[in-house]
Amino acid sequence: MRLAEIGKKIQAQRQDVLSQAQLARLTGLSRVTINQLENGTLPEIGFSKLMMVLNVLGMDIQTNRATGLQGALATVAKTISTSFKETMSPSELARILRTGEAPAKYHPHLIVLLDETPLNLVIKVVQETSGKTSAKQIMKHLSRWAAEWKTHRAVWS
Repeated sequence: MRLAEIGKKIQAQRQDVLSQAQLARLTGLSRVTINQLENGTLPEIGFSKLMMVLNVLGMDIQTNRATGLQGALATVAKTISTSFKETMSPSELARILRTGEAPAKYHPHLIVLLDETPLNLVIKVVQETSGKTSAKQIMKHLSRWAAEWKTHRAVWS
């Protein structure tokens, strides 16, 4: 859930009981901060301050797996192939990730995966691909390739 969505829920909960000024006094934040939070214009608030607001209102935060990344394997296979003559299919990407055996013709594609693909998509691809091969093993393959090919993203070290 994004901060703007949380802000709307805070506003809905607060309006029945408190003014923005009262909530600000109870939390030690400014009324402007509360207003920006509720209107989705606050760029960042910090976890402890957000929790203070939620606690005053009797609310909590629940974590759930993000939605909207369905079919990440197909999306990533297509995306990492856009700059190359050779196209990698989703099934080929899955096979490579599971086995750890990367044909030389796909090394450039996998370097794009390692260096440029958003990490949340990489993780989703790993989750979609794992099955008989554990997600941890696939991550080991990715780390090994990153070291072998000297990729730039430090997260693989």
